[in-house]
Amino acid sequence: MSEKTQPLIVELEQIHDCTSIAVTDKLKDVKIKWLATIGQDEKTITNLFEVDTSHLRTVVDLWKRQTKVKEVSIILIGPHKSQLSIRQSKDLATAPALAKTKTMWIEPTYTEAGVDYVTMLAPNFKNLKDFMELVKEHGYDLKIKSKRYLEPSQAVSLDSFRTSGFSKLKFASELLTDRQMEVFDLACRYGYYEEPKKISIEELSQKLGISPSTCAELLRKAEKKLLPVLNDILRVMR
Repeated sequence: MSEKTQPLIVELEQIHDCTSIAVTDKLKDVKIKWLATIGQDEKTITNLFEVDTSHLRTVVDLWKRQTKVKEVSIILIGPHKSQLSIRQSKDLATAPALAKTKTMWIEPTYTEAGVDYVTMLAPNFKNLKDFMELVKEHGYDLKIKSKRYLEPSQAVSLDSFRTSGFSKLKFASELLTDRQMEVFDLACRYGYYEEPKKISIEELSQKLGISPSTCAELLRKAEKKLLPVLNDILRVMR
């Protein structure tokens, strides 16, 4: 297997029109960690971030001032680390470029002193270049800090990982609408899928402030999208 066709792990630095970059550019001693994409619609995308609790209020205030940010919600306040969700304009997202080039982040990315630091898994160098070209069209300035090609034995397991559907689950927000994700998450957390059920559709609908029929329909649509992905994973694991 030549390097041209080998998968590789790449460490990148990137500067672009990013709200977390804008925050850390003003607060040089603050580090913001991106944890996951948790929702999106046609115009916005919602991401989950982690910051030091000591900087939480200042970070929230700066994020709220940005015109492309639609909503800031504090999810968890811990003694050392806190989590918040940021809903912002979708034109800031890298998810479409990742999906198109079959590349993916393989660990949480973080932003510090006005720069994103990310680690990427790419199926080959061409796909990496394609990703970089796509995001450069949107004003990204990227630098490759290091790259490591993977051995054939590693490539087999990584290919199974990619094709099994884990990458789809990682970007579950691309599969579900915000409302579908909200209902499905609540159903899981309150034991709707346990045997016996710990919560009924009627009780779920009351928590969400919607009718039981709407709640059931949202769950059905979420399951229809997620179950084929789960089946792909189970087939690979057999």
